[in-house]
Parts: sequence; C-alpha cells; structure tokens
Amino acid sequence: MRRKVLQDFANVFCQRVIDVPEGYDLAAFAHYGSGKYSLNILTGECRHNAGPISKLRTCDVYQEWLRTQFEKHGIDRNPIQEATMEIHVIIQEVNVRSSYGHRFADAHFSFDCHRKIRTDEKTYVGHMAGNKKWGFDWYYEKLYGKLPNVWQKQSLADENRYLSK
Repeated sequence: MRRKVLQDFANVFCQRVIDVPEGYDLAAFAHYGSGKYSLNILTGECRHNAGPISKLRTCDVYQEWLRTQFEKHGIDRNPIQEATMEIHVIIQEVNVRSSYGHRFADAHFSFDCHRKIRTDEKTYVGHMAGNKKWGFDWYYEKLYGKLPNVWQKQSLADENRYLSK
C-alpha cells in the first residue's frame, strides 16, 4: 500500500503545479524569469538556474500536504530521504495593463515538471507538462511591490534553450 500511495504523491505534485499553481509562485516565476526551478520539499531550499532564491510557497504547501497524507495513510515519514521537484518554466506574452486606477498582469506559463520521492527502498517519479495563461498581479505586488510598467522580455534564444531541456 505504501508504494502505491507514494507513487500517487509523486504524480499529484506535478499535476497540481500544472492545473492549480500557487499565485505567489506564479509571481516568483514572473519575477525571476524563465528557467529551471529546483525545489527541495523537505528542506524548503529553492533554486532558479542553480542560484538560490527565496522559498517558494509550494514547498510549505507540499510539506503540510505530505504530513497530513502520511498521517491519513499511516505511513512513517522517516524512510523519506528526498522529496524534490524540478520545474522548467517558460514565461511568454507578459501583459501589464491599467484599468480604472488598478494594475493587472498576466502571462502565458509553460511548465515541464519532474517530481521525485526517494525512500530507503525505492524512488518514485512523476512527470507532467502543460501550459496556461494565468494572472499574477496581486501576488506580485504583495511579494515585490509595484508592477513594472514594461516587462523585460527574454530573448528568443533563452526561451528556446529552456524549451529544449
């Protein structure tokens, strides 16, 4: 039973990033830009293109979710040696606009998510890719302050480099 539940965990993490990403994480992706995001769910350590960044909200959400699921299914957490996620993100078509004194921002986000949970017995992996247009203005302003008037566009070469990985 434990193996089936752990594999389901690995699958669910990727699915959640694609289908219902955290608004604060979308704002962080927009702030840091396209690239490879590496998350250690157990420690909360996060990186963007190998450089350290502030912890993404997803780490806290998944830590809590894992804890409650372990309790619910009677699984001992001690054998979990690693719980990581790697998300290749491409941000395109960032749109910042004003209407009636309010600022709004959205973008097209492409995600390619790989998930790994390693125990003392086995490694469970999950993978999912998808893309959607999401708004992130409120979350961005809470984390980083005022939205920029003009969004810095990444070069097509950078976007293609992330797509090929």
